[in-house]
Amino acid sequence: MRPGVLVSLMIALAACSSSTPAPPADPTASAAILKKDCSDPKWQQENLGLWYSVCRQSLRW
Repeated sequence: MRPGVLVSLMIALAACSSSTPAPPADPTASAAILKKDCSDPKWQQENLGLWYSVCRQSLRW
């Protein structure tokens, strides 16, 4: 009984997976969006954690 349940579970999970890969990201478009978002103060306030990790300049000692 268990092997039948495992096989049916595996088939169900395989049917749920996406067969089409995601389109490749354009690095120039991504950089432009990031630059625009990082300079927007409203976006900075709404996404402060992301802003700190992506946009903020690192400290130079």
